Amino acid sequence: MRKSIIIFLILSNSIMFGQEISKTEKYQSDFNYLTAKLIETHPDPFLGFGGSIEFYKKKIRLNELITDSMTNEEFVILLNQFLSNLDDGHTSIYFPKKENVAKKYLPLKFKISADKMFVQNSTKEFIRLKGNQLIEINKIPISELLIKAKSFEPSENISGEYYSLNKIISKSQLCQKFFGTTKLEFTFSSNEGNLFSLDIPFQQQVEFTPDNSNIEFKNDNGLLYWSLIGENKNVGYLAWNSILSREVLENTFKNSPDWIQGNLNWAYTYLKEKQSGDIEQDILKTPSLYEQFYQLSKAMKKSNSKYLIIDLRNNSGGMTPIVRPLLYILSGDDYLNFDFEAEMIRKISPLYLQKIGFSDIADFNKTYDCNYKIGDYTFGSFGNVNPNLTLEEKREMLKRGYYGFGAEYIQKSEPLTDVQIFVLTSPQTFSAAYHFTYFLKKLGRTKLIGVAPRQAGNAFMETTNFTLPNTGISGSISNSKQILFKDDPELGRLLKPDYEMNWDDFKYYGFDKNAEILKTLELIEYENN
Repeated sequence: MRKSIIIFLILSNSIMFGQEISKTEKYQSDFNYLTAKLIETHPDPFLGFGGSIEFYKKKIRLNELITDSMTNEEFVILLNQFLSNLDDGHTSIYFPKKENVAKKYLPLKFKISADKMFVQNSTKEFIRLKGNQLIEINKIPISELLIKAKSFEPSENISGEYYSLNKIISKSQLCQKFFGTTKLEFTFSSNEGNLFSLDIPFQQQVEFTPDNSNIEFKNDNGLLYWSLIGENKNVGYLAWNSILSREVLENTFKNSPDWIQGNLNWAYTYLKEKQSGDIEQDILKTPSLYEQFYQLSKAMKKSNSKYLIIDLRNNSGGMTPIVRPLLYILSGDDYLNFDFEAEMIRKISPLYLQKIGFSDIADFNKTYDCNYKIGDYTFGSFGNVNPNLTLEEKREMLKRGYYGFGAEYIQKSEPLTDVQIFVLTSPQTFSAAYHFTYFLKKLGRTKLIGVAPRQAGNAFMETTNFTLPNTGISGSISNSKQILFKDDPELGRLLKPDYEMNWDDFKYYGFDKNAEILKTLELIEYENN
């Protein structure tokens, strides 16, 4: 009997041991899961690879690169190199967070012009570097680093590559993964054109010098605020750093309460004050878009303002539908039947259904009275007001604000259908912020100033989150494709501003952090003389 028990335990341990899979097998299993979800969810998963055959060839090659010695971070880099073939800023794998690792930061802040990266701000020790152009890092030219940055973090155009590189060199953890070291030698070109190199270490405590400007905003809350600026205080100015506001939070709290804390966390990454823990109070402390715009429109009418600056330089997106009532205030009835000549194509998949709150395709079909199958596509216009409504119904719908929230401010806002609009953009301008820019540009009376957004007009869109089952690493896959410039693929890749700002332009304004605003005010003054 005793002998039988011993044999049973040995066999049990052998079976249990045999069931353990290697690290390589875990990674390969997660990669297979990723490619299956990519094929299932992404609207055109083979396009960037040159077709399905090349897709599977690259998949086999990547599988061969996976080893037991890899770290999770190296695995993420490998997956993003694979996904970078898609030229899709909404499809990527996120680096896992390390809670107990001390964070270190570069004591420099860079800004991106249309042709360079340059030092915008620094700690006191490096203040002499302001404006200096970045030429090389560790003897590697910036042009080569931009190519590598694209495979490290998928992007859609040159602005996206600059944005990724800027993010990588700002934090030691990302830098280690990208360069294999945190010891960086920077080669600069001084403001006089002289080349020199400097070793700059990462620091745990970084205190940047005040980045003062010739134009300051005392009411800057970090997310959304307005002012009247210019010599005569008669130029309207709206700063919006995420397509998000109180109205979005109120709608979430009412209709999707499980998501409200996540949305509050999002809002308070921008707001300068901290959350109190009282959800309703924290919602109320978030500025209302329609209230801010009402106050701005009222002040502009009072001062007889003919110009409006909308600042989206620091805006990486959010909820596109919230901008529609603003488009009505700015364009009136012209907006109601306007055709933006834009197309949105969505692929129906389990991940997409899960994202929008449906348990399965039958539930989706019942709600929308349709007969779709998994893998089907929906085709529709993008940005247009519902064509099935009468003009009066369209007006009433837009006056209701964002799903009924903020309606009182929309209804009493002064129409601004005769003002000249300037939109400020940068490589940070992305997703829904790009949509707002595009809508305004297409409606007319709008000039763009600054640097091209990292969002492409003809691009895969919409974040659809997922988690790899073995490693727990998360990521996102696009579930749609937008085509905004059907007949102009170059413009569909990079939306260059009407007044594109190079390094020389920023130098002209003394590398002021608000050089784009100063440029706009100068253009307005020139127009009036």
